[in-house]
Amino acid sequence: SSAFSEMGETVRELGRYRMIVRLLLARLFYNAGLVTIFALGGIYAAGTFGFETDEIIFFGMALNVAAGLGAFLFGFVDDKVGGKTTLYASLALLCVATLVAVFGQTKAMIWAAGILVGLAAGPNQSASRTLLGRIVPAAKETEFYGIIAVSGKLTAFMGPLLFGILTTTFESQRAGVAVVLVFFVIGAALLTLVDEREGIELAGRPAYTGEID
Repeated sequence: SSAFSEMGETVRELGRYRMIVRLLLARLFYNAGLVTIFALGGIYAAGTFGFETDEIIFFGMALNVAAGLGAFLFGFVDDKVGGKTTLYASLALLCVATLVAVFGQTKAMIWAAGILVGLAAGPNQSASRTLLGRIVPAAKETEFYGIIAVSGKLTAFMGPLLFGILTTTFESQRAGVAVVLVFFVIGAALLTLVDEREGIELAGRPAYTGEID
């Protein structure tokens, strides 16, 4: 009962945490794009590029290795320029990867798109959490990390649903995958509303020494 009471208080006070709310809203969209890629990437590789089962397994393994490498390397970028800029960089890579996947004609192209997705997905997820950590009050960390975990599930159905609708309508999986680009663009647009420095000040955190917006 105490946990629910504290959560209710946090929800009532969301107006005080406007930068956090904006970040969570942006993440709803770009995370929906990532969920769609992870859920349907193998299906797309098989249906459009003729991947066999063993190729899909290796494809998934390569994507996960790339994600780990991307999260590690972009960690230094995050420390230097802040989470918001790191998120922009990851979203730019994800947009490029989506375009390669939609218009690519060979297996090599979809492999390139998959590696790019991996390199960008890792830092995208990690930077979302580090940015939240910088703009959330210390006393509210647990609650907001719980909210960001739950909120990511709220729009998880949107990508697969639209993928199915567009694939059926245009009789092409390429049209279905193109919706992922829309999620990334909307997420990036909403991210422009997040002022990382103001969020840090509102959270009462020590001033960040990196070069942030």
